[in-house]
Parts: sequence; C-alpha cells; structure tokens
Amino acid sequence: MNAHPVPPPRPAAGATRTATVPVDGELDHESCGELVRAVARHLAARPRVDVVRLDCGGMSLCDSMGLSALLQIRRDVDAAGRRLLLDHRPAHLERLLRLTGTTDYLLADRAD
Repeated sequence: MNAHPVPPPRPAAGATRTATVPVDGELDHESCGELVRAVARHLAARPRVDVVRLDCGGMSLCDSMGLSALLQIRRDVDAAGRRLLLDHRPAHLERLLRLTGTTDYLLADRAD
C-alpha cells in the first residue's frame, strides 16, 4: 500500500476562513479512517473556518471505502454548517463519482 498519514489541516494561502486537507496516496479501506478522523479533528479544533477543502491532487486511488469516507466527510461537514470542496480531482475519482451517481451530492455547494 502507498498511503501516507494525513497531516493536520493547514490554512489555505490567502484565505482566513478556509482550511485545506491534503489527500495523498491511496484512499482505501486501510487509509480512509485517518482522513475522516483528520477532518473531524479539524472541524472540532477550528470552529471559525467555514470552508474545508480536500486537495485530491495527490490521490492515486479511491476504492469503495474511500468513496464511503468522502460521503461521511460530506455529512460531517454539512452537519457542522461548513462547506466542502474537493479540489484537484483526478480522472479516476471523477469517473468513480460519475459511475456511482454521487457527483451531484459530493460536489454540491452548500454555502447556506
């Protein structure tokens, strides 16, 4: 497996109310729990941040458990009243979202 531990969220350059969480390596059954926990820690520790950006540019694979993690993160972020953005989505993730019918749900801009 090529998964890397998820570092703590960091503020995005030039944005005071946005934080970026990098998603590197494989997002699968072995690594997805750490990403969900990292976002949960971020939501708890940074209540003033209103946009959570997942930077998927380093994602090399996303299996069904990875998709499940993204769906859980969407629910958690929505419940916290924040926005979720999936940036730099690789082609394999775009295809998975399209095939599973989750594109609209995961990429919806819930700014309210």
